[in-house]
Amino acid sequence: MIISYFKYLRKAKGDFRLHSPLVFDLYNKVLKHLPGKGREAELDRRLKAFVNDNPLIFKEDDCIMVVKGIHENRKNEDDWKRLCKDGNVSLSIDCWSFGLVFIMERLKKEHFVLRV
Repeated sequence: MIISYFKYLRKAKGDFRLHSPLVFDLYNKVLKHLPGKGREAELDRRLKAFVNDNPLIFKEDDCIMVVKGIHENRKNEDDWKRLCKDGNVSLSIDCWSFGLVFIMERLKKEHFVLRV
């Protein structure tokens, strides 16, 4: 998993290298300052608030999933890669300890690796 972590660090971006306005806002308003402890509960709360604050972006039939432990072991990494390649997934975001998957038909398929 050490090699996998170094690959993640090499690919991971901060906010100034994000070309998607949606991902830029998500990074700055939800992900950038997540605490170490209570991270999952805080992530859920911030993500719900972000969706509710942006009704012009998110529609009723959109789906957002938080996938935990995407790099805990090889099986989880393989499952994560397979999920990202799924035809229904429009946007996937790798944050090392968790991933975000968006199913939004109007978006083109993109994958981001973010430093959180």
